[in-house]
Amino acid sequence: MRAIGVDVGGTKLAIGGLSSSGELYDYTERPLPSLDYDKLLNTIAETVGHLRDDRFVPPKLGVAMAAWLSPDRESVVAAASLGWNDRKLRQDLAELTGLETVVHNDANSAAWGEYILAGRPQHGAFVMLTLGTDVGGGVITNGHLLTGAFGVAGELGHLQVRTDGPRCVCGNRGCLAVYASGKAMLNRARRAVIEAPVKASLLARLCGNVPAQLRGHDVATAARQGDKAALAIVADAAQAIAAASAVISRVVDHHTLVLGGGASAMGPVLQQAVVSALKDTAPLGPVLPLPDVRIAGAGNQAGVLGAASLAASTQ
Repeated sequence: MRAIGVDVGGTKLAIGGLSSSGELYDYTERPLPSLDYDKLLNTIAETVGHLRDDRFVPPKLGVAMAAWLSPDRESVVAAASLGWNDRKLRQDLAELTGLETVVHNDANSAAWGEYILAGRPQHGAFVMLTLGTDVGGGVITNGHLLTGAFGVAGELGHLQVRTDGPRCVCGNRGCLAVYASGKAMLNRARRAVIEAPVKASLLARLCGNVPAQLRGHDVATAARQGDKAALAIVADAAQAIAAASAVISRVVDHHTLVLGGGASAMGPVLQQAVVSALKDTAPLGPVLPLPDVRIAGAGNQAGVLGAASLAASTQ
């Protein structure tokens, strides 16, 4: 075992081991046992202890955190979903587990996991968007994960795609997350059931005409089955993703755009909508090729794979 990866999300805890050949094994996930900092860290330490094998050289521990981290990734500056602020996570986990510990943002870790799955392309830029409750992202250029001077490189969900758009939780208007997060698409689907039940007939049936009962997987199901309202929501999200991609391309000129997170369950419907929108917004028109748009292949395991691999590669 080279490393152990842990992914701490807003609602779940996932863990797995990284073999000497770079493959993930013994992957498990469970609901978060507690939001209390000390209790959760003790649970992580206990779970890591069950997975490690003391017959071999102690593995490194990689942690993917749904949080804003300090530039040196020693501390959690803020983790809104967990209610944490100013916690020395790396040091605390290292002391509890006795393992060399590396912490990264969860979206960056997921992007690295997908990058590994893609064969680690060494040239050009590889970009991932995680379309979940919010929109996260990760950017890898020439084999290096970009974290930035202050640790917030890759926060692509807060690229402004429409200056006159709705207010975002970050205080800006028209951020990508306002249109393309799984939460945003779900909220639009619920409004469609209320305002246009005929057009949103499948969405309405899936929730029994009770909009509050509609879930993200219902929106994905409706889109895959051709529900007009669901497809309109996907098309609008795709336009926002394409606008963000056009901005990203002017900075890093990416060759690959991976779509992950819960909304990626829409599969080819989302992929094709983004490709179509990209053709309308591509910088320099037909001169430059479009990025290769892919649906994430590692699923929920990307964060654990990325966290473990980043830890294993740390000198």
